[in-house]
Amino acid sequence: MTSRTTFSKLIERHDRVEIPVIQRDYAQGRVDQRIVRDDFLKSLYDALCLPKDDPKLPLDLDFVYGSVVNGSFQPLDGQQRLTTLFLLHWYLAWVDGCSEDLRSRIVTSGRSRFSYEVRPSSRDFINALANYVPDIAAGECENIKGMITDQPWYFRSWRFDPTIRAALSMLDRMHEVFQKTSGLYVRLIDETAPAITFQILDLEQFDLSDDLYIKMNARGKPLTPFETFKARFERHLESQFKDSLPDICNGTPIADFFSRRIDTRWSDFFWPFRDKKTSTFDDAMMNLLRTVIMVTRDPETATTSADLADLRSTARASSYTWFHDRGWLDQEMILALITLLDRWSAGPETFRRYLPDTQRLDEQTFFQDLITKPTSFTFQQLAQLAGYTRFLVHSTGEIDSTAFGTWMRVVSNLAANTDYNRPEDLRRSLVGLRDLTPWMNDILNHLASSDGDVRGFSREQVAEERIKARLIGFGDGWPERLDRAERHSYFRGQIGFLLHCCGLKLDEVDSELERLTTATANELVEPFDHYLACASQMFDDLVKHPTESGRLWERALLTVGDFLPNIGRNRSLLTISSDEAWGWKRLLRNAATGGRPSRVLQSLWDRLEGLGSYASDLAGIIETASEIDPWREAVLATPSVYSYGSYRMMRFTDEGGIYLLKKTQMNGRHVELFTYCLRESLASELEPYGFSVSDYESTSTDDPPGLCCTSDYRGTDITFYLTLYQAPRQYQFYLDEPKETNGILREVLNELAFERDDDNFWMLLGGLADLRSQILKLAQLLKARN
Repeated sequence: MTSRTTFSKLIERHDRVEIPVIQRDYAQGRVDQRIVRDDFLKSLYDALCLPKDDPKLPLDLDFVYGSVVNGSFQPLDGQQRLTTLFLLHWYLAWVDGCSEDLRSRIVTSGRSRFSYEVRPSSRDFINALANYVPDIAAGECENIKGMITDQPWYFRSWRFDPTIRAALSMLDRMHEVFQKTSGLYVRLIDETAPAITFQILDLEQFDLSDDLYIKMNARGKPLTPFETFKARFERHLESQFKDSLPDICNGTPIADFFSRRIDTRWSDFFWPFRDKKTSTFDDAMMNLLRTVIMVTRDPETATTSADLADLRSTARASSYTWFHDRGWLDQEMILALITLLDRWSAGPETFRRYLPDTQRLDEQTFFQDLITKPTSFTFQQLAQLAGYTRFLVHSTGEIDSTAFGTWMRVVSNLAANTDYNRPEDLRRSLVGLRDLTPWMNDILNHLASSDGDVRGFSREQVAEERIKARLIGFGDGWPERLDRAERHSYFRGQIGFLLHCCGLKLDEVDSELERLTTATANELVEPFDHYLACASQMFDDLVKHPTESGRLWERALLTVGDFLPNIGRNRSLLTISSDEAWGWKRLLRNAATGGRPSRVLQSLWDRLEGLGSYASDLAGIIETASEIDPWREAVLATPSVYSYGSYRMMRFTDEGGIYLLKKTQMNGRHVELFTYCLRESLASELEPYGFSVSDYESTSTDDPPGLCCTSDYRGTDITFYLTLYQAPRQYQFYLDEPKETNGILREVLNELAFERDDDNFWMLLGGLADLRSQILKLAQLLKARN
């Protein structure tokens, strides 16, 4: 027999409500159950604060199963909810100054009518708490747990009782939530218009035994976050899509559709992706929900950037309350969730794929990442996923894999080649994807039209996609030709530099679209194929053979011209990084709109006859170089320059000095270019005369770097330094040790015209070539006179 009741009515109806000995400890208040705890408290708070006539009332806490044994009601299921309600009654009575009223209801002969028989300590604590009336007002209490544990009736040994610890933790949280309320105790005990109820299922027909408790409560665990989410989400769905159901539901109310699918088809779909240790897929589902929320935010809403930042942070665990309170469980998110799950689970295979290949997106790998590590997704990946989701959600009927593949090619190219530094950048891309959605099944024709501009992505990449769309429309090999170029692993869909080499101007895209005809497209075939062959070979070598054939390309390009990009106050010889400012990929992006990098690249490739002879062609370009800058000549002659720093950074100072940086700043380790390039040859020249040469790296702009030349002369260590004295061409070679000179050393220094500077160091000033000659004479004279 069932009946709807309240906690106070249940107490009034029975002599006692007794948690039997076989039950587990109170767990809802535990710190590790804070999500379940906070969700439950919020529901209680919301219900108590609503007007009495609100149609949402009462808040029903579902069934409490139990039986009457020796006059006491013993719950079989519902212990956690009943205990929390007992604590809430005690707390709100204190807040509203009604503790005596509560005692009159739940205490008889000094004994609490709500009791725990799980442990003697739990029973004694509940009994003491029911009788306790604090002598200070709730608003004056800063630490409710401390107040209770300081009472003379509280035994220190009780701190080891899990039920008592959880109860104190729950009271602490109630103090945070309800401290500033008033009048809620009266609402809590109101029986004419109750705010909170539950249904009692009285199992009178059973002879309630310990075995039955064990069988019914064997799970002994609180609901997982997803189980909590599922129950509350289904109720939330009842108020959604009232006017028009999504087509995917086929007329079934969406709450019923979700409930049936999640318990059948979608559960079967998730089973292969379950946690092998727990045999559950709860975490996977919560991660999927979080990711779908990210890619379905309304990009025009003011809070979207902040929402994206919070969702990508690992600081907050996923929960229904968080998702619901932030307004993220909207119709766009719901539609995306059920559509994705239904499409992925539609086939006989483990995961139904819709794209024709995995080149732009490996759907199953992407799915496995989003259900295991959603907060690790980059902005680029989220933009891709948003585009992927839009196509599957907003397509009707069967998916056209060809149209889907074309759409994802464009989306992936735009996302992969746009800079994302903050959530606002992603928000702008979501705007662009929303704008493109009406044309997703015919994206190329739209891009090639006069209205084909796209917001929210790199302007250069948008222009490139529009020109490529126009070329693809001509057919005649252009779809395959462009696809071959885009598929190069380093270019990642960004080939605007090739189009620019062919004479197409991406910064004048509208006029170029008008100019492009079948005839002009045919004229581009030969140069495009040539530049693609050169670029493909060059970047294959740079990636796969960086110190061999790759180095040959680098040196040949530097021979042709100064291509080094500015990166803040530095310039870089470039690395193979794809995403950093000092990577070749960034140079290629800049080359798409012209400028020095584009001219140097094209000039090199124009000098190459055929790839069969590229090695000899490149070597010939380097060997026949003439009239090039001294710094480029030094780098070309010294391959170790490319290995000096992690980012190959160089600093060209206003005074004319040139330095190689270990990282990115002059207050880190750095060397002076020309002395660094001199080290190897000078070391080999001086070695026969007993001198060793090493780099002297500086970490300060006040301490000039250079070369350190050392020797043991007649048992005395002598040390000279060669450093830049006055940029750009005057250097100094000075004696650092010993400070005092005599005999042959002084004689040689005088003979070579060393002079004392203001700090009394022996030094020579001059150009690097002259000083090199003098250094060799110094070594020869010292050895000859030793």
